[in-house]
Amino acid sequence: MDPLTEKPEKIAFIGYNIGIYESIQKFASLILSGKINNSLDTNKIAQLLSETVTFYDAEMISQLINLLVGSNAKTPIGRVDANEVSYVINQLKACGVSLP
Repeated sequence: MDPLTEKPEKIAFIGYNIGIYESIQKFASLILSGKINNSLDTNKIAQLLSETVTFYDAEMISQLINLLVGSNAKTPIGRVDANEVSYVINQLKACGVSLP
């Protein structure tokens, strides 16, 4: 991905989906492990989420994004490849976003 020619909307869309991927991964991990239940307050849930480790697989994220893009013919975002996702992950890290 060349940052000089890539649409800002596509970069933002990739970044947004990285965040969604992270949230789903964290919540699913905590729910499946039984750490989140109906009796927890929001402060405890927030603490658990902040302590939960996630992994980022650029290929998997690009495939998930492509499924979303492919299901909406009106989207201005084209297909995404793993290199583009890696680029956005690296840019997020460079801006101080805490990613492993």
